[in-house]
Amino acid sequence: MSQKQPQTLAKHKWLALFGLVVAMSVIMIDGTIMNVALPTIMRTMNLTATKAEWIVTIYSLVFCALLVTFGRIADSLGRKKTLIIGLLIFSVGAIIGALANNYSALMIARFVQGIGGALILPPIMSTMNEIYVGTMRIIAFATFGSFISAMSAIGPYLGGLFVTYSTWRWVFWIDIPFSVVAAGFALFAVPETFGAHLDGFDVIGFITSCIGFGTLTFGLIEGKTDGWWCAKDGVTKWFGLSPIPWYFLIALITLTIFSFYELHAVNTQKQYLMDLYLFKVHSFRLSIIMQIIFRIGMVGLIFLLPQFLQNVLGMSAVDAGAITCFMGLSSLVAGTVAVPLVKLTSTKIVVSFGMILMAIGSGGLAALLHMTINPNPWAIRGWLMLFGLGLGLSSAQLAAILMNGIPNKLGGQASSIQSTASQISSALAIGVIGSILSAVLGGSMPAALNKVEMPATMRSAIQNSIIVTQGDSIPIIEESKEFTHMPRAWQKSFDSNIKSGFSEGISRTTYITSGIMVVTFLLSLGLPGKKKLHEEALRTQEINREQGFAGASEDDINDDNTVEETAKN
Repeated sequence: MSQKQPQTLAKHKWLALFGLVVAMSVIMIDGTIMNVALPTIMRTMNLTATKAEWIVTIYSLVFCALLVTFGRIADSLGRKKTLIIGLLIFSVGAIIGALANNYSALMIARFVQGIGGALILPPIMSTMNEIYVGTMRIIAFATFGSFISAMSAIGPYLGGLFVTYSTWRWVFWIDIPFSVVAAGFALFAVPETFGAHLDGFDVIGFITSCIGFGTLTFGLIEGKTDGWWCAKDGVTKWFGLSPIPWYFLIALITLTIFSFYELHAVNTQKQYLMDLYLFKVHSFRLSIIMQIIFRIGMVGLIFLLPQFLQNVLGMSAVDAGAITCFMGLSSLVAGTVAVPLVKLTSTKIVVSFGMILMAIGSGGLAALLHMTINPNPWAIRGWLMLFGLGLGLSSAQLAAILMNGIPNKLGGQASSIQSTASQISSALAIGVIGSILSAVLGGSMPAALNKVEMPATMRSAIQNSIIVTQGDSIPIIEESKEFTHMPRAWQKSFDSNIKSGFSEGISRTTYITSGIMVVTFLLSLGLPGKKKLHEEALRTQEINREQGFAGASEDDINDDNTVEETAKN
């Protein structure tokens, strides 16, 4: 296989970048839009809560279980081919979902989309890592990160628009134009790149990775429903415990087997799915850890805020989504700010600065919700915009650091590890932050409800309902006949106190997300600086040349201008 320089291959760099951004947007929008549409799908198809949850869960399970395998396949088959195949499969799943008239069809649609998504994600970052160098690399990652952050924030708003003014089927139909546009640009503008060739198939690695990552993801998703240790009421016990610890034990055992076998396969030159020696690269290892932690805080905030906006302020899904869009808009602005900031300082400083802005944004929002149950919506938007600005600055440049020291041969594997870590941390965020919210509400709600005169049984039922549903029952309670028939003064007191208690729970939990951002800032201080990043880039290009893979030329790396820019990215 002849290797061209990626600069030559990528003749239309901006068009290639646009195609990769749109392809990633398919995944980001789908990851948030479905949650908004789920209640409407439940009512339309008369589904139980358990069945509705599986529409989301089956996608996540398939997606996470296959990422490592498909990242390896992408390196061998060709990243461009894999991306286009993934977009095609994802579109087929979207069509099945849009036309579905029963639960089984929806499950098939989400299963197929999980396969497609696992094919789409790994080739994107590995392709970017290979075809963009120097100044273009800084611009590409900044643009990519800002748009992707924006798409994740816009998804809930689109979902709200569809279920309010059209039909839930559009949460599937919207995937089609995105996939077609992405496939078109990938076909004509994105160059084909390859990684390590695959002569056979690692069956043991495939089985253990699928079981390990699948059970880990499932346990994280179901933890707050089944109980993290003790089984909740109605949940079947496994040897006296909730099923969740046993899922984690299965994941631990299979992933341990996977790790040892992959190390053995690499050392004995057998077929493997993942070269775990990737974790010897300091920038890669630390970036993965940081990404897991910061995504817990980010996804946690995105999970908490709509709860407050809809259950305390009484906003519709559309209005709540419109407010969260401001976080996405400021992320777009961050894309234009990131490039000059990186050139002026360094990637490490920009990442650290972004983490601080995210910590301040989430902390300011928590303080605002703590002070009043009726905050000015523009004050909420302001803190979200600050958070979004930090998100746009840090997430893209962190990805650039993560891929900096990775040889082209291992690009797909590195990208799949990064993607798997992101998906698992997102599931962990909802599970852990949701459990923390329930625990905090267990303290704030009794104190709030004790201020309202009512029978003890009624108080207990309302309290448990709010904790279990994490506030979703508040509008239902206040629309019930029992509530509307009570004296006006009692209604006002009840409304004020119940929302005050819930707002207190949201505020305290949001403070925790701010603390998580502070932790990621402290970790960012250990990221490699200009000199170390430059040394990694030189070492990586030497490896690429030895292995016959494309990469930046020695002249590019050693050019006076490019050296500075390469070191900074």
